[in-house]
Amino acid sequence: MKASNESLELIKKWEGLHKELPDGRIKAYLDPVGIWTIGYGSIEHLDLNRPIVEGDIITRQKAERWLHIEVGEKAEDVERLCKLQLKQCMFDALVSFTYNIGIGAFGESTLLRELNKGNYEGAAREFDRFVHGEDNGTRRPLPGLVNRRKDEEALFRRDGFSGLDQAIGLVTKPKDLAGQPKGAFPYKPASVPLPFTRTLEKGLIGEDCYILNCALAGLKFLRLGSQPNEFTDITDSAVKLFQTREALSRVDGKVGPETMRAIENALRRARGEISVISSGIDGGVYCRLTRTRRDAYEGLEWCKLDFVNPQRNLVVDSLDVVSGVPGAQSFLMWDDPESQPGNLAPIPQDNYYISDIEWADGKDNYNASHPIDGNGLGPVWVALVKSQEAKESCRLEGIGCRDEFGFHADWNCIQSGTSPGSAGCVCPTTIDDLRKLVKLLRKYDPRLLVVDWGL
Repeated sequence: MKASNESLELIKKWEGLHKELPDGRIKAYLDPVGIWTIGYGSIEHLDLNRPIVEGDIITRQKAERWLHIEVGEKAEDVERLCKLQLKQCMFDALVSFTYNIGIGAFGESTLLRELNKGNYEGAAREFDRFVHGEDNGTRRPLPGLVNRRKDEEALFRRDGFSGLDQAIGLVTKPKDLAGQPKGAFPYKPASVPLPFTRTLEKGLIGEDCYILNCALAGLKFLRLGSQPNEFTDITDSAVKLFQTREALSRVDGKVGPETMRAIENALRRARGEISVISSGIDGGVYCRLTRTRRDAYEGLEWCKLDFVNPQRNLVVDSLDVVSGVPGAQSFLMWDDPESQPGNLAPIPQDNYYISDIEWADGKDNYNASHPIDGNGLGPVWVALVKSQEAKESCRLEGIGCRDEFGFHADWNCIQSGTSPGSAGCVCPTTIDDLRKLVKLLRKYDPRLLVVDWGL
């Protein structure tokens, strides 16, 4: 089943489109239960594959696109979890409900259990249990949630429960292999969507556990090769690592609806079925840093910072910058053994999240400097956050531990002609170029930097 326009309009009614800026863009805000949210209730940045954070800004068009994507995902989840026949109005109500509380909460709810037992009336009575939130540190019913649950319950009940065939939609459970000896089976790429109909956890045995191990192996959380039909201690560790890297709401080693959905999306990304090229406020501009092999000054090589529209593969603007210091401008991958803290080389090849502009002493004051490293940063600092893969590699293996990357001016060289370049940062070399960088960051609001040294 697919959600109808009635479900979409109900979600729009209660989520609203909040924090619209004077220029029409949409800004992130804290929802009533303290979660950073944007657009029509989105808590995940679908283009950057991370949670929404303070300072995120998108267009109204992007908010609409994300809404349709997320409603489609929730509809798939509801259809998979509900084992009995539903009328369209019931399905629409459940999609709105799940959009609000999350697939994890819905998958573990009494509402779903009653529904799958054929107790439609009992399921309907469960809506009004999901009305609580934090208000000034006190958990209590929130009027907005109370009224939303009333609308959802009314829609769920609207066409009555007569004429429903409880046998339709029943999902066949995966073949249980518990009666067979534990063993390993040849690796086979996991199909998407994953055919899980129960929460998987340590100690279980079954075909679904084998498929899970294959999926984790395909994502490089387990070694490729034959996979067991058991949810082992190793599976548990791999699932917890995956949940941590995906910033899921729970890191418990269990594969319920939320973790299953995240694994499916990760498999699609790994297979190129979902674009991971990021976005800015204009629908897709991102930054790309490459070598030029042209001499700059003091033995440094110019690098080129492009602002790219991926929809047309068009460079919309660019400027020359430097990265690294003289005598140490070795262009490395993030996981190169030499790429360790203290290295003076350019920013390593990887993808980075572009943070917001931080001014040393007030917006557009180009005369001040951040008081870091002997005044070397200048008036503007934009942190570049390294990939989750690099963070986890550093934590687990001690590889890829360089950090503190960013955009800033080559300030010491601009001010006094000393200490040219910057270890691991990306630097405009004149005040005019710094102003241009700020202008482009404001204009396109890119949130992805792709460093491509051609390695």
